[in-house]
This record gives sequence, structure tokens and C-alpha cells, in this order.
Amino acid sequence: MIEKVLVATDFSKDAEKIVECAGEIPGIKEVVLLNVVWKDQLARSWSPGDDLAKSKAEIEGPIKKLEGMGLKVKARVEASQEAPEYKVIDRIANEENADLVIVGARGKSRFRTWVLGSVSTNVLRYGTRNLLIMRYKVVESGEIEKICPTLFSNVLCPVDFSEVGMGAVNLLKDLGLATSVHLLSVIAKGETAEEIEARMKDAETKLDAIKNELLSKVKINVTTEVASTKAGFRTYGVGGLASSKGSATPEIKGVEEIIISKAEETNASLIALSSGGKGYLDEADSGIGSIAFDVGRKASRPVLVVRAKKRV
Repeated sequence: MIEKVLVATDFSKDAEKIVECAGEIPGIKEVVLLNVVWKDQLARSWSPGDDLAKSKAEIEGPIKKLEGMGLKVKARVEASQEAPEYKVIDRIANEENADLVIVGARGKSRFRTWVLGSVSTNVLRYGTRNLLIMRYKVVESGEIEKICPTLFSNVLCPVDFSEVGMGAVNLLKDLGLATSVHLLSVIAKGETAEEIEARMKDAETKLDAIKNELLSKVKINVTTEVASTKAGFRTYGVGGLASSKGSATPEIKGVEEIIISKAEETNASLIALSSGGKGYLDEADSGIGSIAFDVGRKASRPVLVVRAKKRV
């Protein structure tokens, strides 16, 4: 279950929406609000007192908002002269034993882009707790669209059937928050049409097993799809009725681009995936596999990254 979350805030407009979102996720009982006051690397000297006082004053607003939602709130304002912000966020998340860290895709930068900001990118790459990267659409009025109530309404969940790669499926099953889940397997190997077809059929069988397991635990709509970077794709399994479709996959460079394009096609409210997959144990320099990292960094939808546990 997700009962305690850490929300990293810089008091930007995006951060205000994240605070609201944290308070509306079912099951959450406690929110740790964290603001990191960090030394400007160009500054020769730094006395953090004024910055800390300003942050402590600014954090009172989000505290009152969350308490008004009936949540227990703990605020932490941390000054860091040497450690970068992402390390402070991960340290505090572990100290607080947070079930989930929530960050925004952007901070106070004047550039509004889907590409992840530097702090959130490093939390994604090096963090050790489950991570929710929130993204919002900006409507014509310039306001940020609120998507929290529908966050789990239409979840895209890529799987590769490895032990570490099943983390997101298992979390969705345990949470029971999703209304609809679309399971996606992307086949990236196969030299011949026959080999690709065999791999796709094997994936279909495995997806069916995962679907049945999900349906035995929670009453939700589950659909499945197999895609290939070298072939067509098929979708089936809606309400127990099998249907299929096939078409030439457009020129797509990698698995992560198929996942991102499928999220757009299905209008996914959330992409939920494990931080590691079949090649995860070979990723020595970070806590995340390359596919999960690229999806988290480039997607235009909110992304939930469930941290895989490496075998020692």
C-alpha cells in the first residue's frame, strides 16, 4: 500500500498541483513536504539562514492545504551546501521511509517542455524509492490542468516478464486503484518473421496469465497487447473476448518510443513500469534500466516507476 509519500516542492505552479494531487490519491495518510535550499555553485560563500526562513514561511501554505484534506503533514526544509538536491531528496525519503516520492517534471524554469528537469532526472536515475513523476497539460487560459482524480483511470503497464520487471504489475494489483489497465509487451528481438511471430505468441500467452491473475484479485478492465519493433502488433483480451489487429509498425527507434507512442494512442492517464527489466542486473551505474529511464524522461504522461530490487 501507499500510505506515506514524500513531495519534493520548489513552490512553483507545478509544485502546487503536485501537493493537491498527493492529497487526492486514495489510501495516503501522511505527506512529507520537502524543500531543499541549495547553494548556488557560482557563489563563493553562502549563509543559508535567510533562504531557510523564506522556505519555512512559503511551506506553510501547502501544509494548511494538505491538513485541510485530513492528512497528517510533516514539513522538512533542508539546506545543502555540498550534496546535490536529488541526493537530499533520496536521503530524506529513506529517513522517512516514504512509500512513494512525487516530483514534478519541471521546476521554476521558464521553459515549459515535457523533457524532465535536471533534479527530477537525477531522482529518476539514482533514487531508491518508488517514484511518481507528475506531468500536466497547460490549457488555453494558461492554467495547469488538474488530472489527479483520474490518475489511475487508464494505466498503461509495460512488462517484459522478468522477475524484476513485474514490480509495477504487482503494485497495481496490491493497490487496487486502477480502473483500467492496458498490459503491453514489446518484442525487440528476432531475426526472422517466424522467430518474431513465435516470440509474440509466447508473449500473448504470458500476458493472458498476468491478466487472469489481475482479474482474480481486482475487478478492473484489463486489455493486452503485443508489439514488435520489427513487426506488426495485436491487441486482444477485452472482457474475455479475443480480437486482434495487425499493421506495419512505423519506423520507431526503440522500445521506449513504442511505449510512449502507445500511451498517446490509448490516452493513458499514467504509465506504470518497473525500474528494471531483463537487462537490469547489468546496469551498474544507476538504479534504473535504460528503457524505464527514457520513458520517465521523455513521456508526456505521468510516469510511476516501481523500483526493482536487485538480487545480491
